[in-house]
Amino acid sequence: MSSQDQPENTIFYASLQTTLFGQLWIAATARGVCCLRFDAEPTHFITALVLRVTDETPPNIIHDPAKVFIYLRAVEEYLKDHTPISPDLPIDTFDLTGFQREILQLVRQVPYGATTTYGELAERVKNPNASRAIGQVLRRNPIPIIIPCHRILSADGTLGGYGGVMGSHRKIALLKHEGVILA
Repeated sequence: MSSQDQPENTIFYASLQTTLFGQLWIAATARGVCCLRFDAEPTHFITALVLRVTDETPPNIIHDPAKVFIYLRAVEEYLKDHTPISPDLPIDTFDLTGFQREILQLVRQVPYGATTTYGELAERVKNPNASRAIGQVLRRNPIPIIIPCHRILSADGTLGGYGGVMGSHRKIALLKHEGVILA
């Protein structure tokens, strides 16, 4: 069955064991990767997927590493070989608002080993008062690493109030992995 033959609400998932973070779970629809989490248990990951879908019809959630292979490989190559993840890798942000999508697309353009600030992102969306809103978007980033929210810092070069989906220890680990020196 091709991806175009899949029901609209089918989500495929698989896991990846990493040295840096342990177990990662990745999910994708026919449109692209939709979720990356650091859950130890598959039940926690699946529950998070179900909670993100607001349709009345529950999603079909299927364990199928072949369907998420390109995303697993991209993350594995990034973590093992320092290969940048392409900003053209298909993503599916089905449950996000237009503003959230715009911010995450901007974040995807921040190159490997580089950083920018919440304020600079606010300027790029022509709303200098949006730094806090941008922080909230990144705090809830459904696809960390692939959407590299770890590359966004406070204006003074510090991590900022980073707790979100990754936690500050993961953000620091990824910035070190990319060779970024924190102030």
